Amino acid sequence: MDDGIPASLAQAFAAIADERPQAALPFLEQARARGSRMAVALHDRLAGGGPADAYEGPEAFRAFIRGGDNLPLYRAVSQAMTERYGTPPVQRLLDIGAGDGMALLPALWVAVHKPARVDVIEPQADLRAALAPGFQAAAPASELVLHATTLQAFVRSLSPADHWDLAQSSFALQSLPPDERIEALRALRPHVDTLALVEFDVPALSHGSDAYFHSVAQRYERCLAQYGDDADLIARGFLAPMLAGQLRRDVAPSNWEQPITGWQRELEQAGYRLREVRHLYDYSWSPAWWVEASAS
Repeated sequence: MDDGIPASLAQAFAAIADERPQAALPFLEQARARGSRMAVALHDRLAGGGPADAYEGPEAFRAFIRGGDNLPLYRAVSQAMTERYGTPPVQRLLDIGAGDGMALLPALWVAVHKPARVDVIEPQADLRAALAPGFQAAAPASELVLHATTLQAFVRSLSPADHWDLAQSSFALQSLPPDERIEALRALRPHVDTLALVEFDVPALSHGSDAYFHSVAQRYERCLAQYGDDADLIARGFLAPMLAGQLRRDVAPSNWEQPITGWQRELEQAGYRLREVRHLYDYSWSPAWWVEASAS
């Protein structure tokens, strides 16, 4: 990576955060001249181009999630899930935000013990439609129940009899605002024995600081550099709106990441007891960790 790209992008990010988009343009031009595709996509977004939300266009997200070092990352996540289904045996599994099953389905394929019933919370119709046929191939003897809703709405609909041995979520809970996330996890707790999360351990930097902007610039460029011909699609359709949500105060964030210690703290605030916290994979964005907690 050209060392000048993160420096120019960081200055552009600071201007965007201060609601001075015109001041960001020269710095984006500098980064673009050095070869930054992220600068091109963000320049286009400031001009009104691209989707409003990072998850609005499935093509860009699918290209992102099925390329680069997402592939070894998800292999590590699926392996951890597979191991967990058998120790102790999981009969009823709840997957929160499973998407099209990129982590769940490979885990079920190779699991010696497959849950008898799997409930999946996934609000996006196209992702649910993609998951269903793959599930039948991966776990033909298991029952699949799809819930076309958000976690917040799902927990409000639960009855006292609803219960799962294990609830799991990989890189989905970061899409919920922290207050809503803690409230939903607290409401879910009486209905699960164990909760397992896979999330990124992002740097603990003060939002809006020079160090924060430089770190974000480095990580976006490092991530995007892996995608070759798909880089422009991913930058414009997924990463640029994600970045806009992280920087601008007048745009609702697309995700709320935090250090892994923050995830541990939120689980404890929701009433869970931490059982296991371990590193899974050194991903280009930030290291991925497995966090498991008991509900009682």
